[in-house]
Amino acid sequence: MSLRHAAALALVGWYLMVPPAIPGTGQVDQSAPLSQWKIRRQFPHDQGCEATKARLREQALAAQTQNDAAEPRRGERNPEQRCILCNAQCVAQDDPRLKPN
Repeated sequence: MSLRHAAALALVGWYLMVPPAIPGTGQVDQSAPLSQWKIRRQFPHDQGCEATKARLREQALAAQTQNDAAEPRRGERNPEQRCILCNAQCVAQDDPRLKPN
């Protein structure tokens, strides 16, 4: 990686983004285009975004698992299918996938 490329990446901010929910299903639409995902938070660096994503994912998955134990749902086994924060992604602000199609 060239110094110019590294400097350009350092200037790019990052978004912590979450996918939309599939209406009426209680599941996460991981296949939705990135342009339809919601920005949860902005970061100046990728490392801060990744650390926050890991922490939120861990907390959200634990909470979803507790909810599943308290209210078992028929036929649903994977808490990540309904956990929006579990599916968060860090995306550079200049990522071309953020542009509407």
